[in-house]
Amino acid sequence: MTASPSDGSLKVNGLAVVRRTRANLDPDLPTVLFVHGAMDRAASFSRVMRRLVQFDLIAFDRRGYSGSLSAGVNKTLDGHVDDVVEVIEFSGSESVVVIGHSLGGTLALGLAARADSRVKGLGVFESPMPSLDNSYASVGAGAIERGEEQGPASAAEFFYRLMVGEATWTRLRERDREARRAEGPALLAELRSLRTPSAAIDPVGISLPVLLGVGSESPSSLRTGSALLHAALPRSEVVEIRGAGHGAHLSHADEFARYVQSCVVFAGGP
Repeated sequence: MTASPSDGSLKVNGLAVVRRTRANLDPDLPTVLFVHGAMDRAASFSRVMRRLVQFDLIAFDRRGYSGSLSAGVNKTLDGHVDDVVEVIEFSGSESVVVIGHSLGGTLALGLAARADSRVKGLGVFESPMPSLDNSYASVGAGAIERGEEQGPASAAEFFYRLMVGEATWTRLRERDREARRAEGPALLAELRSLRTPSAAIDPVGISLPVLLGVGSESPSSLRTGSALLHAALPRSEVVEIRGAGHGAHLSHADEFARYVQSCVVFAGGP
């Protein structure tokens, strides 16, 4: 682990971590830890984090993505959960609320299943839960097939175009496209892991408060998956961000920041 300023980037066992904190924070407030989804990175939460200056904030590039590309690839989702635990250890906080977007929320639920006493609650935004709904597998299947036929770089491009659209891909600079293609091995590993029985999480056994988030304009499959998860979790509620799609943290930073604040309150914070 390397040292760093309180407001900046650092490395935690090869993972690129950003921490934004300041003096005189309310000691009763938890640390808020952001976990990104597939083909995403910590920087996607930057605008949201700027709206939450009252909190100690941490985000990190998951293994195999962006600043953590050189850290290698996790072969299982459980390995990613181990990394989340590592970042919590680094934080030194005894009170953490984890905000997971998409696959990041699946990892947050995996963490909750371990009953880590430092984790007080979760925010889970449109996250795949294979034990309840296999619709995500159809998205992953196309990328996996592309990877088998044309390699991981092609799989990453296929998945990115599918999830964010052709127009967004076209606007990217070539060096940014290459950076996304380089994340193909990490993407394929987690898509395959989602399809294995060991990836199954039983939400009925999760006792933590979980505030689910959905976008009003998100695909029906994502909204249905969140509804199934809500029905299965013992302590959950659902918040809808009006006008937002799956990338609400990017397109609706103000509303997503309010969702994060609601997650803290739902977890029992001030």
